[in-house]
Amino acid sequence: MPLERYLDGGAHILPADDTLIRFAMTNGERVIGIDVPIPVLRQHFGGGDLAPLDLFARNQAVIEAAASQAYDRTPTPNDLLDMGPEDFDTRPAPGQL
Repeated sequence: MPLERYLDGGAHILPADDTLIRFAMTNGERVIGIDVPIPVLRQHFGGGDLAPLDLFARNQAVIEAAASQAYDRTPTPNDLLDMGPEDFDTRPAPGQL
């Protein structure tokens, strides 16, 4: 089930871990919290001169699309999805050329 942008609330840096940005999306029934490491965003998108939330905002549509795809293949029993570099790998999987 694809995720959609959740309009109540925005992306923020977690106070307990300032290396993560948390944002929310919805599957139409529940709100799903999504954590993405700032170093992963910098590795994929560059933007070393941008503040982390500006980097997120500039690439939000791509990040949300990656989150939706990750959600479809990752169990989220506690409605929290942890993203990693593998979620931004745009190369085709072996055998999918």
